[in-house]
Amino acid sequence: MRESGHKQPEKHSPRVGNLIIPPTMESMPVKKRSKAKPYRKTGIKGYLTIILLGVLAFAPIFMSELLWTEYDSVERSVYQSMEDWTDAWTLENIRYEDPITISSFFAENVLPIPAAQVHRAINLLLHLTAAFLLLKILEALELAGALAASLVFTLHPVVLQTLFWPGYRNELVGLILIFLSVYFGIKNRNATDFVAMLLISALAAMVHSAALTIPLIIFFCILYRKDNFRLEDYNRLLPVFCLLVLIGVWTHAEVKAEELEEGVTFPILVGGNLYHYIRQSLVPLQLALFHPFRGGIGFSVGATNSLLPVLLFVPFYILIAVNYRQRWARGLLLGLSSFLLLLIYGLTQTGRFIDGTMAKEDHAAYIALPAIIALVICGLSSFFKRFGSSGKRIGTIAISLFLMIQISVTAGFSYAVSDTQTLWKNISEQWPDSWVPKVAFLQTAQSNEDTGLNERNLIRLLESILEQSPDLHRERILLARSYLKLGQSRNALREYRRVLRDTDPSNEFLEEAAQVLDNQGLQWEATNARERIKL
Repeated sequence: MRESGHKQPEKHSPRVGNLIIPPTMESMPVKKRSKAKPYRKTGIKGYLTIILLGVLAFAPIFMSELLWTEYDSVERSVYQSMEDWTDAWTLENIRYEDPITISSFFAENVLPIPAAQVHRAINLLLHLTAAFLLLKILEALELAGALAASLVFTLHPVVLQTLFWPGYRNELVGLILIFLSVYFGIKNRNATDFVAMLLISALAAMVHSAALTIPLIIFFCILYRKDNFRLEDYNRLLPVFCLLVLIGVWTHAEVKAEELEEGVTFPILVGGNLYHYIRQSLVPLQLALFHPFRGGIGFSVGATNSLLPVLLFVPFYILIAVNYRQRWARGLLLGLSSFLLLLIYGLTQTGRFIDGTMAKEDHAAYIALPAIIALVICGLSSFFKRFGSSGKRIGTIAISLFLMIQISVTAGFSYAVSDTQTLWKNISEQWPDSWVPKVAFLQTAQSNEDTGLNERNLIRLLESILEQSPDLHRERILLARSYLKLGQSRNALREYRRVLRDTDPSNEFLEEAAQVLDNQGLQWEATNARERIKL
């Protein structure tokens, strides 16, 4: 008999003896997993924001009329020595130069718009296009903070030299082609994407040397997206790699190494450039079109002028190796490796100031700049995203404040270079040992009829110029007249005599000098001066 208090087994539970078998897993209700939210791509408002803020930050540069200035003794592009656009498409120039960029310089002259304005408008349009493509790549990788990273790149003050100073458009065109090739390599939807990647990579390699790293960058992008390594995922990179090697050998086999200044070795060059580009990319506090190269004989070689900055990346790669299975580690690998690969060409370049001396130029870091920006901004966005909605709000506020600061800094820098007279004055203060920017400032101020200097300061400026370059006779004549205005007749007489001795002056100056000599009681010298007046 059954005990009265004993519960009967459930209807659906089978019984074996006194044991009740629990329901099977199939019969138990299954708890539905919450689906991950789909990746949200940027809409038209995001692209309009990039355009609006980019134009706002760089608008002041359109006030400048400076373009291919005579004071720049460095040939920034072979366009400056060409007579016709067809010269850019000869086999020799296709091999060693960038015919696309050179042809665009010739095309500017056809348009009925001031050359300086159309030049910078094209540059800004290309820069905004590069920002759009950066956004598309980051979205293809489904990275958090893609729009924020694109905005930071758009508004970065280091971009200004590439946009403002003529001769660096190949950086803009090269970055666009590299981004297009990487984008099609990531998407890989069909044979059309493969052919597009192949052809654009070849074109990019003809424009910029950094394009030779495209297969490696796509390799790291695939590595980031795939949890498991399968060789078939990378097969499409082999034809691109072989093609770029052939193009690289053809276009760079006979490139001559640039001469270094005395006391500057190759490790000092690379280490100094690396430190400078990292600092300018992450903390751009020293804003200038040209930065002095601190090196040479008697200079103490430290972390900023050796290969020591390379060691900065070693701990990161150790961290990546230990946590390779983690998605964030592969993202770190992608960002760091892309930055270093795209920077290799810039690290080996010797920038030049307008007088030909060695300098550090920010344009060499332009192509690598998006990689390190995306690494930092997307990494921080992912970090804040882990804290849910509150973390997203904090991240949005932080990036908004940062963009406001960036706009003000970049717009201020753009305004500082927009006025030609102020530009030369600032450059002359940054390069006190060079007479070229001082002469450029002085002559620009004279053409504006407003030097902003009193006679004593003008004399100091002229003395400094002539001390560095004694053969500038026009400045020496101006110095003689300035001495005369201040009543320093002895100094004025010395300068007049030197001009008469070392040059073949105009009739007007000969008469002027004769009058000065007459006033000093030097009638014999005055007569000799007048006898030189040409009929």
